[in-house]
Amino acid sequence: MIELKNIFFVNPDRFVTRQMGNEMVLVPLANNVADMTSVLTLNEVGGDILKVLEKPTTGNDVVEQLFLRYDVNKKVLEEDVKAFLAEALEKNVIQQIG
Repeated sequence: MIELKNIFFVNPDRFVTRQMGNEMVLVPLANNVADMTSVLTLNEVGGDILKVLEKPTTGNDVVEQLFLRYDVNKKVLEEDVKAFLAEALEKNVIQQIG
């Protein structure tokens, strides 16, 4: 279970990111070579989450920064951030401390 008090950060050794309009494209690296068969595409909100996580940040801080940017119910935002963090951890896009 994801705890928003924990610290998360992007795993820079595993992915190369590129901004393409409102979407962010993540290309996995295998032995320092791009694996084009496993490319991930994030919408604007997902891209914003990863931008926040470029430096180690708590899940609560991610929620606060997104809450200032988007007109959304805070409880819904918390659940969406938890779901994003869980999937990003599963795919090794991010790492967790704590």
